[in-house]
Amino acid sequence: MPLLESLTIKNFRGFDALEIDGLSKINIFLGKNNSGKTSVLESLFLLLGMSNPMLPKVVNQFRGFNSGAATQLNYLFHNLKAENKPSFYGKFSDQSERWLELEAQYQDNPEPILSDGTGISISMPAINGVDLNFSIKKIQDPKKTYKSSLLYENKALSYKLSGDYTEELQALFVSSDKNDSSVLARYSEIVKRKEGDFILNSLRQFDDNIIGIQALPDGLYFDVKGFDELTSISMMGDGVKQFLSVITAVAAKKDSFVLIDEIENGLHHSKLKLLWRCALSLAERYNSQLFIVTHDMEIISRLVEVLGEKEYTFMQDFVEKFTIAKTLSKGYKSYRLSFEGLQDAVDLKHELRY
Repeated sequence: MPLLESLTIKNFRGFDALEIDGLSKINIFLGKNNSGKTSVLESLFLLLGMSNPMLPKVVNQFRGFNSGAATQLNYLFHNLKAENKPSFYGKFSDQSERWLELEAQYQDNPEPILSDGTGISISMPAINGVDLNFSIKKIQDPKKTYKSSLLYENKALSYKLSGDYTEELQALFVSSDKNDSSVLARYSEIVKRKEGDFILNSLRQFDDNIIGIQALPDGLYFDVKGFDELTSISMMGDGVKQFLSVITAVAAKKDSFVLIDEIENGLHHSKLKLLWRCALSLAERYNSQLFIVTHDMEIISRLVEVLGEKEYTFMQDFVEKFTIAKTLSKGYKSYRLSFEGLQDAVDLKHELRY
């Protein structure tokens, strides 16, 4: 599977422009609150699934925008201005390239709005959808361009696919929401491949009271020592839910891109090294490229410790850390640190977010 090596973002959410170069197999993003770390993951998700017209709505749902109103699409555009067309560009290790641009669509009959105190009625265009204009170029092929659309017509959601394009990439997004409804489907697929033993053994290391796990039609259930009945995952605590959400995402699909927001969410510090061992092992086993957001220095320290263990030293060359920051003179910038620099920073107990 080709790895994504660089990403360019323009006019998306808070970003006017951001370039990230030197991406590797395991990528860690840090930064201050509201620095745009999650927006980087959303940009990746949109670009890697660029033909899917539902993704603009999905990334808004990750943010809690669930009303289904077309006006919420405005949040995709920099400074909430639809003329600022969000665009994304990525280059891969096989020299292939892909582009995506989001273009606002408007109602045919704009709703009248009163101007400032004059009593004069004016018409303002209201957004009712987005076109996804996307292109792909492989090294020996010409650049090809396509379009799909997301539309709200008469307050009903509809979409149009580009019929002559088939997406070859697979991307999974683990949001910071502790109630990941996709875990059941991911675990079920893993079990169908007869590869559920690693997941169960990892869960037993996480909590030695766990005897088994079953995927039932209404959710995941755990066999726990001392309980007469199976226990729903909803009763297992945030740590177990987050741990299972992460490891099933990495193991769900071979040759996939896995985007994880706030990986440490809900986890006790004593479980962080186990999480990294599992994530690194699964990324290697399933040939996944990971993009991970965190704001926790503790989890970075535990990663450095795990990469120092004999079994994982070979992964040191495949880990990159990026700090996302807004500068006074140059706008948003990304600053890259390799494992060696990361190790030195942890040893010196530097604050990596700033």
